[in-house]
Amino acid sequence: MTAYARIGRVVTAAVIATSCATLALGWLRRRRPEPVPVVRCPIHGIAYDTELEICPECAKTQPATAPGPAGREAHHSETTGGAR
Repeated sequence: MTAYARIGRVVTAAVIATSCATLALGWLRRRRPEPVPVVRCPIHGIAYDTELEICPECAKTQPATAPGPAGREAHHSETTGGAR
């Protein structure tokens, strides 16, 4: 094997390693969306968006009224993200 062939292989390996490192760092630093805040109903265990005021299953059985003196937090607990 000639010296030029060795140099070519070393340069090729360096270019590939640099490209892979750049792609990996770019993948790690990409912008991620904020986790969607969700509320989980302790009765039904259903997670839903915080824009809803009541669990969809609770809404089927309860009349639409304002929350009681304890407010929404007495009935539901807030979490962030949807992944377990």
